[in-house]
Amino acid sequence: MINYFIRRWYDVAFMAGIVTILFLFFRWNTLDIMVCIQLLSFMALCFHQFEEYHFPGGEPAIINRVFQHQNTIKGLEDRYPLNQFSAMLVNSLYTFILYLLPAFMPNLIWFGMMPIMLGLGQCILHGIVANKLLKTLYNPGLAACLLLHLPIGIYYIYYVTSHQLASGWDWLFGLIYTIGAFLILLNWMTYKVLPNKNSKYPFEPKEMKRFDMENRVQQLFGE
Repeated sequence: MINYFIRRWYDVAFMAGIVTILFLFFRWNTLDIMVCIQLLSFMALCFHQFEEYHFPGGEPAIINRVFQHQNTIKGLEDRYPLNQFSAMLVNSLYTFILYLLPAFMPNLIWFGMMPIMLGLGQCILHGIVANKLLKTLYNPGLAACLLLHLPIGIYYIYYVTSHQLASGWDWLFGLIYTIGAFLILLNWMTYKVLPNKNSKYPFEPKEMKRFDMENRVQQLFGE
């Protein structure tokens, strides 16, 4: 069971997203709107990760062979710097803890800002940075950004500001929390703490080849 989750956490996240949709469908009118927004944000990240890692997938190769091209090691692209375990751990912490907890604490406004801000930040990362590096108009994760994170984020900001739910301190603490979570989890842990050249959890060949990444890397770097 543990090994299955390590290797297929993004499929579990997808199912969690489906369950969240069903839950919201039946309980929307009984829930606080802030709870609904946070659950929608959680659902968006679940589908975002499925898009990145499964369909169309290719995120392991995008990170190890493109984003971290200067730091990867020939022959270890399937496990360094990112491997299945580190991808599972960091993404699970974000998804099932940092993104889900705000739904249970809707009145703690600054705490719930991080999922929204990070989702909007993903729109920039996927819409501009990733497309520029890959020389494409689409990359895995972009659809979830444009169809889910962006409208959810815009509505959240509209709702919070129009109902005067957030103070200046909330926005400040929310921004600091977002930056801190990004630097600690997505940067420090992913690329400094968890990389392991001898990891027993390399990505499977099919995970590395999704989104036609073999040909894309060949076109980008000639390798």
